[in-house]
Amino acid sequence: MQAMRDVLITSADGAPSQRHRLAASTDWDEVQHWCRQIYLPYDAKPAGPARQPNAVLDAMQIGQLTLSRFSYGVPVHLSGFDEGAGIGLVLTTLQGAVRHWSSGRTHADTGVGDSYLVDLSRAHYRLDADARHLQVNLTFRHDAMAALHQRWFGCPADERMWARAYRFGGAQSSWMQLLGYVCRCITEMPDAVQHGPLGRHLEEMIGVHLLTQWRQQLDAPTSPTLHSLAPRHVLMAEQHIRDRAREAPTLSALASHAGVSVRTLNAAFREYRQCTPMQALRDARLAGVRADLLAARPGARVRDVAEAWGYAQLGIFAANYRQRFGESPSETLNRRA
Repeated sequence: MQAMRDVLITSADGAPSQRHRLAASTDWDEVQHWCRQIYLPYDAKPAGPARQPNAVLDAMQIGQLTLSRFSYGVPVHLSGFDEGAGIGLVLTTLQGAVRHWSSGRTHADTGVGDSYLVDLSRAHYRLDADARHLQVNLTFRHDAMAALHQRWFGCPADERMWARAYRFGGAQSSWMQLLGYVCRCITEMPDAVQHGPLGRHLEEMIGVHLLTQWRQQLDAPTSPTLHSLAPRHVLMAEQHIRDRAREAPTLSALASHAGVSVRTLNAAFREYRQCTPMQALRDARLAGVRADLLAARPGARVRDVAEAWGYAQLGIFAANYRQRFGESPSETLNRRA
């Protein structure tokens, strides 16, 4: 793990380095400019009260891959990834926790040593990261990964594979060992990685490893994952939210189900999820509406879907929905069509 923590910010002799520094900023516009260059166009906003970022971004090329080390420095919500950019991401968490949403109500949490793979040209995706998050990310092009699959496996990849986003890795996994080796090569031989055959060798190893795991995931069962550091009463409350979101349980009901006081539950959510239980419930309900809108049959109306979730004040609902997802409920419904 130390090799990943040091990558791009430490030289071969162990001294601090800014050779690969692209941004260190508290300005949202500047941070977004660099993120769009390294990753792809997407929307970023602070999760909770408006705050300025304290972002640091370092990056370098490994063949057609881009490896970056990045943190916003504040809790963030990322959404609206440009599907037309043809880009995929492998996000590895080095610090803090990140919640990855691959569909309306399906999520996976990554903690230290966990990775998440998603092809943004084929899968809907958004994420929430806490204030302590620190990531080492790999950015790849879909067409390059597809060509690599054809070359190594002798056939085009199953389209279902590209749409499968999943959590993998772990501190002792072969993937983390490979990523650690890549990071050590970058620290010790940056020029050889960026401009020589070593970079092409590393690019090939990374791509084949990811494709092999991706193929194995094709028929694997999916299930939500929860970050293990959260206490049991937070996990129990979150499970109750997932099970009963449509019924809009009260804060007292959530605390009772979790077996703790309202005060204890509120404090735990603020510490481990950077939000209140009712904010988590609100987000789950809006995500549920979004999932139903995306799955709605021809002729469905936003009003009918919203009312099925218990929303009576449609104007307030629509405003909250737009704030959460960056588009109106009707835009979501039309995009499904």
